[in-house]
Amino acid sequence: MTQSAVAKTNGKAATEEKAVMELVKESPKVENSILSLEKRIQKVEELNIVIDKWRKLNEARKNLNGFKLGADGLSSTVVIKDVSGQEFKTSHNIVVETVLKTVKEVLDTKITEVEEQINFSLKKGC
Repeated sequence: MTQSAVAKTNGKAATEEKAVMELVKESPKVENSILSLEKRIQKVEELNIVIDKWRKLNEARKNLNGFKLGADGLSSTVVIKDVSGQEFKTSHNIVVETVLKTVKEVLDTKITEVEEQINFSLKKGC
């Protein structure tokens, strides 16, 4: 509407427009972001669990990195046992190398995932 059109109205349009503007001016309520003591303690406990997992994965990776494969292809053996006691055993060098490589890749992936879970939101006053 032009200014002259608004001036010709009986003021009704101007009132409706003002009401719309008031709705736009309202801002959403901001929630209190401060965590209760109980929630903070729970977060610390959850973080401790994740840190323990990270430590165990790193320990496993260290142990795996210490593995030395023999040049003869027979000095290293992989043994896999299931819950019923059945056993798979091989000394084939390619199989042993493949198993070690795969386990290392899985450990590296899991360590990265756990490291992403360990984070701190540093806020002023915390």
